[in-house]
Amino acid sequence: MDGFLRALPLPPRPPPVRLLPARTRWREVWFPSRGAGLLSLLLAALLLLAGWHFLQWALVNAHWRGTSSEACPGSEGACWAFVLARWKTWVVGPYPDAQLWRPWTGFALFAAFWIWAVRRPSTASPTPVLWGFVLLPVLLIALLAGGGPLAAVPPTQWGGLLLTLACTLVTFATALPLGLALALGRNSRLPVVRWLCAGFVESMRSVPLLAVLFIAATLLPMFLPPGWNIDLFTRALVAFALFNAAMAAEVFRGGLQTVGAGQREAATSVGLGDFAALRLIVLPQAVRAVVPALVNILIAVIKETTLLSVIGLNDLLGAIENGAKSPEWNGESNILTSGQVFLALVYLAVCYGLSRYSRRLESVHAGGAPSP
Repeated sequence: MDGFLRALPLPPRPPPVRLLPARTRWREVWFPSRGAGLLSLLLAALLLLAGWHFLQWALVNAHWRGTSSEACPGSEGACWAFVLARWKTWVVGPYPDAQLWRPWTGFALFAAFWIWAVRRPSTASPTPVLWGFVLLPVLLIALLAGGGPLAAVPPTQWGGLLLTLACTLVTFATALPLGLALALGRNSRLPVVRWLCAGFVESMRSVPLLAVLFIAATLLPMFLPPGWNIDLFTRALVAFALFNAAMAAEVFRGGLQTVGAGQREAATSVGLGDFAALRLIVLPQAVRAVVPALVNILIAVIKETTLLSVIGLNDLLGAIENGAKSPEWNGESNILTSGQVFLALVYLAVCYGLSRYSRRLESVHAGGAPSP
């Protein structure tokens, strides 16, 4: 009988896949029933009609060349001349021309980091990526602000996509450790610490971000000591960080709850203290469980940066609106609409890429294959 026993277990096999012809799969998706099929046809007809009108506006009747609103008469077609003439200002804002190599280097560093993060194996630890999101903003701000051998460039001379990127990365880098500290504080054995952390998180989650930004922009300077002058960009960063730290705290708290009490007890039984058990046992599992949710927070921060234009900062949305109000481009409504369509495409590309990356991490954490 020993000759019929395997010395090693069989390797795991992938689950069976239901193989259906493409035509059958298409019919099941779009026409599962008669009512759903009619609704699918109606939606397809509406999409085709809207797409045809959009192509007429965006391509057939569009205006492509020009340096002023005179190049875009009427409102029947898009004014891509406005986009082509102003794109550089939208990307780097009023950053000094002699120092433009610094923002371009910052964009290149972020692109290289993102390519490295996406091309890593799906099963690799997410910890280096999270550390990159924390350390990259420090390097980017040091490069853009200057000081020492580099000429100082204040945030008032930043703008456009550069300001949006800096605000997003700095917010994410500061909100993560603050949110983790708040989540740990809510699980503290000290009632005072637990109540303070819970009160801060619930207060921030109950107030709109726009209200927090207005408080930082208008009320905060009134409570500062005489002689203190914190620029508007820094105050906005503090507001963004505190608001999103409360959101990250709830995400981390959910991740900490996924680690069973038995693992903590096992760590204690082998002689690990509370801090060692937290660092070696609890946090690695909790962080891996909430990485997709943290990517969703990053997507939300990117979209939230459009509120910077409301308090007077020249982010990407503000740069487009200010460009449409300039004397040379003050004209038909299609000029501003073209800039807003360009803005929507930029945000769509960035957020869709992050969303796909989040789905990939989520599928790996669930034990399946990465999403296609």
